[in-house]
Amino acid sequence: MAGMNHNIRERADALDAAGNTTGFAIGSAALVSLALFGAFVSHADITAVDVLTPKVFIGLLIGAMLPYWFSAMTMKSVGSAALKMVEEVHMQFNTIPVG
Repeated sequence: MAGMNHNIRERADALDAAGNTTGFAIGSAALVSLALFGAFVSHADITAVDVLTPKVFIGLLIGAMLPYWFSAMTMKSVGSAALKMVEEVHMQFNTIPVG
């Protein structure tokens, strides 16, 4: 609709798809964490949770941060592995003769 060329449209579509995937992943992580908490509460026969208790509050904060921490570690490891692969390919292009 903006009248931009085809290459820009392809890149914008790829970024849009990545954003949609990220939003879906965050939403599903929130739903799974809620389901896990519900399963824990029912299995442990807990009838009430006092959020004002410091241990409970800290546990909720740490539990809420864990999915983001694991996601960050996963993204960092993928980026590191990709960089090592690029460096290896670059080294092979420079050292292995063609022909």
